[in-house]
Amino acid sequence: MNYRKTLPWLAAVAFLATACGGTSATDASSTTSSAADAPSGAEEKRNKALVLRLYTEAFNKDRTDVVKELVAADLVQHEKSVPGGADGQVELFKKVRAKIPGAVATVKHVAADRDLVAVHWHASATRAKEATGQAKVDLYRVRDGKVAEHWGITQTVPAKTASGNSLFSDVYRYPQGAPALSEEQEEKNRKFAVSAYRRLSDGDVNVIDERWDSRYYQHNPAITNGTAPLKQFMQQGTQDGASSGGDSDGDAPATGERTRFGNTLADGDLVWVFSSDYVVADLFRVVDGKIIEHWDVAADGQ
Repeated sequence: MNYRKTLPWLAAVAFLATACGGTSATDASSTTSSAADAPSGAEEKRNKALVLRLYTEAFNKDRTDVVKELVAADLVQHEKSVPGGADGQVELFKKVRAKIPGAVATVKHVAADRDLVAVHWHASATRAKEATGQAKVDLYRVRDGKVAEHWGITQTVPAKTASGNSLFSDVYRYPQGAPALSEEQEEKNRKFAVSAYRRLSDGDVNVIDERWDSRYYQHNPAITNGTAPLKQFMQQGTQDGASSGGDSDGDAPATGERTRFGNTLADGDLVWVFSSDYVVADLFRVVDGKIIEHWDVAADGQ
């Protein structure tokens, strides 16, 4: 969110997203769910299952053979600390285990949209304790049954959060179970959340009253639950005043807007937004036409 620029004190508590330790998960061109060559739902499920094996088998069982089976030899790797290809992905996992001895990968949220798969996961040796280890988001591009491109974001998990919610938990519960959403509804949610987030990031705090559920469950460590704390927080960080700037379709900024987003995904009731200006990924839960829950992972500051 653009408050990371206007409130530099967040850097001191490791909430400022910077480019250290990796390349933004949005250095690639922005993509949308309306691409003419979008894969079928069945193919998206296959892509999701393929990527999940990197965690359940390759990482958790330390099987380099699985990495080499799933990852293309010419993988484009955006993690600056490791080379490309399958060997680079193997090295990346080794670095995590070296940083956190005994680490286990626990996938918290996953999305497959077109040829992209996004994974929100917890790396910790004490997986039941969500206030430990690292919060991570990985973004993969899958081509011809292989992982062809990878971006990653890592944030050290703080001991406490303002809301009391962990960086991973799902607080909202559907009264009668989560509904199955159509591709059309997922795309509608994507455009809704992306355009709302753009308006908010550009300083229009009034969009909170329009598009956020008043119960709003917050997993950003610095902000508590509810829309009033979010509004107050954003008002503190706004230097240029509110600017609605029009409401785009969620794919490109309207005239005068400052916020730049890269890849955006929608799967189920979650919308994922990867920033082009910061090394940060945001997840929004959209329920009944309102944003009701939010997580983000921002790269550790210097």
